[in-house]
Amino acid sequence: MKFKNHCKLTPCTFSFHLFLIFLTFVFFVVTNSDVFAQDDIKTRIFNEVDILFTQAEAVQAKLLSPGKYEKAVEKHEKALKDFNRGKSVTDKIPGITELLKTAIENAKVAQVTFSHLLKARDEAIEANSIEFSKDTFEEAEELFKDATKTLEKGTLNKAKERGLKSEKLFREAELNAIKVSIIGNVKKQLMQAEKKKVHKYAPETIKRSQALLTEAESILTSNRSAKTEAKEKAELAEYEVKHAEYLAGKIKDLREDDLNWEKLILSNEEHFAKILTQLGFTPRFDEGFSGPIESSVNAILSLKKENQELVEEITKLDRQIEKLNDEKEEMNIKLSNLKEKEAGLRTKLSLEEKRKEKFRKIESLFNKNEAKVFREGELLKIRLLGLNFASGKDVIDPSYFSLLTKLQRAIRIFPDYHITMEGHTDNKGDDRMNQSLSLRRARAVSSYLMANMGLTDSQISAIGYGESRPIASNESEQGRTQNRRIDVVLSPPN
Repeated sequence: MKFKNHCKLTPCTFSFHLFLIFLTFVFFVVTNSDVFAQDDIKTRIFNEVDILFTQAEAVQAKLLSPGKYEKAVEKHEKALKDFNRGKSVTDKIPGITELLKTAIENAKVAQVTFSHLLKARDEAIEANSIEFSKDTFEEAEELFKDATKTLEKGTLNKAKERGLKSEKLFREAELNAIKVSIIGNVKKQLMQAEKKKVHKYAPETIKRSQALLTEAESILTSNRSAKTEAKEKAELAEYEVKHAEYLAGKIKDLREDDLNWEKLILSNEEHFAKILTQLGFTPRFDEGFSGPIESSVNAILSLKKENQELVEEITKLDRQIEKLNDEKEEMNIKLSNLKEKEAGLRTKLSLEEKRKEKFRKIESLFNKNEAKVFREGELLKIRLLGLNFASGKDVIDPSYFSLLTKLQRAIRIFPDYHITMEGHTDNKGDDRMNQSLSLRRARAVSSYLMANMGLTDSQISAIGYGESRPIASNESEQGRTQNRRIDVVLSPPN
């Protein structure tokens, strides 16, 4: 009693349920592991057989080597049953594989031996001979099976002989099927017309139908691939049968009552009048049909002439449209090119505006005594008017550092531009000395910028022109002062 009360407690119940779940899981694993192991063994034992069956299907061994293939299937099924009963089947596998290999080889030989026969069979099936020429097809199929079995036995000549007979029957079945599908309906209609004795009332029309049917049959017999031409003849034959039936019905009515003649003529006049009214005539039949017919012919000829003129006019307009389309295409190309040029100019203009803005920004950095900023084509030049060197010296006085700081700010506005530091002198002294001095001064400014801006040799260069490029007369002190200068040249990237 105490035990029962104890088991009613929640922890005990929960543990008991967990134990049951664990037992179920163990049972499932053990049971299914046996099944999985069994399947794995089966796969390993029958693997080669399964591969050979796939190869046999690929070469149509079931069709071309039925004897060996059927025996292989029979032995395979028996081996599977024995395996499922727990019996050993390893001794049966070699026999099955041998049968399948033989069937595959036989099938390959049959594909070569019966190549024309197989094509005839396929085309007979495609023509639906199984439905439209059932007896002939089945006879051909039996001969075909007999030929393949004979070939399996190694009797090549007899197999070929039976194969030729089978091929002939397949071709016959194919032709019969084609004829039934194309002209079978016409034949039925002609038979029905015969029963109705249509030939008594419309013999000429029936003859035309029969002649067209004969032509269709003749076309198919001589060339079974000319199905389109034969079908056209068959359709005309079908039309003539229906036409004959219609005429027979009308002629019967006429023979039953002479008044039907008047009704027929009046009916024809009414139909003819509808056509002539549409052509703009009021027909009169008091002298028969010749007058209205002539009027309708003339009207039709006139319409044909008008139509021809319209066609010519349309052709002319089409040429004009084509010409205009060509011109339009040409204009579109020109317009596209202009748009590209416009876009390029806008981009260039935008870049130019940006450059101008940057130029103004640089100008604003310096006062008129410190530097002169100007452009020479694509080049931007900063002439450092406020930077001077002691006579014959290339050392920068610290008082000019503030000016060079402004120069650094100016250079940073065009960060991707190359910097060329140009040194110039007046004409006092030796030419070679002046050139050397101008280069040293240019290098002094370059070195200062490299040290303070972290520039590399590829970003900045220095050149000394000496007295070779004066901007003012060296005859006056003022002119010589202007000629002694440092020009900073900023060049855009290539």
